[in-house]
Amino acid sequence: MFNFDTCFGPEAGTPKIYHDVVRPITKDALDGFNGSIFMYGQTTSGKTYTMLGSEDSPGILPCAVRDIFNGIRKEKDTFEYTIHVSYLEIYNENIHDLFCRDRSQQNDLKFINDPHHGVAVQGLMRQQVKTFEQAMILMHFGEEQRVYKETNIHDHSSRSHTIFRIQIQKKPLNKSGGLKIIYSTLNLVDLAGSERLNEFDTKSDIQGETQYINKSLFTLSLVINKLAESKSSHIPYRDSKLTRILQHALGGNSKTAIICTISPASINFYQTLSTLRFASRASAIKNVPM
Repeated sequence: MFNFDTCFGPEAGTPKIYHDVVRPITKDALDGFNGSIFMYGQTTSGKTYTMLGSEDSPGILPCAVRDIFNGIRKEKDTFEYTIHVSYLEIYNENIHDLFCRDRSQQNDLKFINDPHHGVAVQGLMRQQVKTFEQAMILMHFGEEQRVYKETNIHDHSSRSHTIFRIQIQKKPLNKSGGLKIIYSTLNLVDLAGSERLNEFDTKSDIQGETQYINKSLFTLSLVINKLAESKSSHIPYRDSKLTRILQHALGGNSKTAIICTISPASINFYQTLSTLRFASRASAIKNVPM
């Protein structure tokens, strides 16, 4: 037996998934609520396609960015908005800036505590954007820097977790009632696919990457389990850089949705079962956004 908030069949397109699950969180982000959207599932199940989409069928990320700028236009006479975006990759437990043109000059970026946005990454570039088009140019540039490799089951497999972060500052134009600036953050998280190691090539670099991916996903599952129990005094956020940077999204001040994708192929039965169990446990977590 599994419990989910919503289930979508193979006929459901990304626009419906976005409208039913993500759009309310995007809308609330403009009102000062933090939000986070996770894509979880095995390779080839449609995670990255659902998040990014294509030119003809935009994914969740482009739809969210478009809605943000549409919302800003509607309130242009009442509020002044400042939007910054950043794009990071966690590859082999190292954090890289996907806006950096020269990856060879990057070291593993470190964490800092930001008074407005919680856990942040020191040295991560934040680019101010004023239009939907500017944000999409940066997104596509970042995707070109992301690590993809060919494996036995996918010729373009993502080998890293990515977080596209939209930071929103909202300031009223009418100052008669006092100046109150609102900060919020929307995280769009595309997790690397969970895989059984023996399904991959015997190449050492592929095996090493898979071990790092599975380790961070295991830590994410452990954090989810602890949060779902609600009796645990210690949540192991620090055991993985993925869970550390998304600590507030998982168990704190954020409206969060986890979209899990599964494959209909019988050969993927055990991976599908694992994903369904993960999703069922995650649905038991109740965040309290403020």
